[in-house]
Amino acid sequence: MSTRPRRSLLNPVLQRPSALSSTPRDAGRLWLDKNENLDEELEAVLHGVLRALPARALNTYPEAGEVYRKLARWLGIGPEHLLLTPGSDGAIRLVFEAFVEEGDAVVHTAPTFAMYPVYSQMFGAAVRVLEYARTAGGPHLDAQAIMAAVRECRPKLLCLPNPDSPTGTTLAPEVLRDVLTVCEDSGTVLLLDEAYHPFHEWTAVPWVTTSRNLVVARTFAKAWGAAGLRIGYAVAHPETIALLHKMRPMYEVSTVAIEFMSGMLDRSADMLKSVARIREGKQYFVEEMRALGFDVLPTAGNFLHVAFGANSQAIHAALSSRVYYRAAFDTPSLAGYSRFSVAPRPVMEVVAGLIRQAVVESRR
Repeated sequence: MSTRPRRSLLNPVLQRPSALSSTPRDAGRLWLDKNENLDEELEAVLHGVLRALPARALNTYPEAGEVYRKLARWLGIGPEHLLLTPGSDGAIRLVFEAFVEEGDAVVHTAPTFAMYPVYSQMFGAAVRVLEYARTAGGPHLDAQAIMAAVRECRPKLLCLPNPDSPTGTTLAPEVLRDVLTVCEDSGTVLLLDEAYHPFHEWTAVPWVTTSRNLVVARTFAKAWGAAGLRIGYAVAHPETIALLHKMRPMYEVSTVAIEFMSGMLDRSADMLKSVARIREGKQYFVEEMRALGFDVLPTAGNFLHVAFGANSQAIHAALSSRVYYRAAFDTPSLAGYSRFSVAPRPVMEVVAGLIRQAVVESRR
């Protein structure tokens, strides 16, 4: 007898890359392709916390209560607003599992985090895509179009990363407040993805105390530099969090992740110093690229976009063996741009030097 999977899993459009085909990145190159935190000073702090973990972190099951309370204090909310997850991706999936049934409407942006369309297909959603428009100032999404889409199709879920990725764009707090109001009127859950906090400092977290329609997804992968741990969290009204808790696995995350993040929450000042160093590197790189005559789209995350124009071929050739980065996009709003994760200034000086040398040689 043949198996009977969910009908949505038979959709040929739904494909996931095989883990068997992945290959390790070359340690001799700069890894500026996945928006990871490559700050060596923060890395030293991370290693110190890791070395201090007790042996029981490996041989005991997780007990997360204390880290919930510590994280809640850091956020300025009660622990009943929180659910630990395997990265922000885990929070996003739980929201889909809790609220989206086959045929339900889901609205998400494009381009955006790759898992939004994947989960929409996985759970058989009827998708409404909001495309970023190409403008002189970079990708743009009209706020009125977002609210009109919610009013028209009354989706179960509206997915809005703030900032979005790969565009790096944000919506103003007053706009997001209006969007949330429309979602509340339409019975829509607003999933606000704040993976890049505090590179972008503003947050909607305080709103969860009064709105049952808002879920904020966060991760420790970006600013905290712990991408390899796969730990994040959802923040929502206690009634909404209670629904998500019903969908959680036996243990939300590992004991190692819990003990590690408990230690890192005690070192949050080091994380903020790292954010400042990365912002300095970002500003330096923006100024250097503009001095070379290139169009730059600074973002609200730890990455930016550069259009190399006529120098593209020479620059890509110069960087190909030295730096991992996103050389090109196939989406119209970012066509012609290359994306670089940013790091503290010493790293970005190396990249800028390679680009500058390629430009000089191409003009000879």
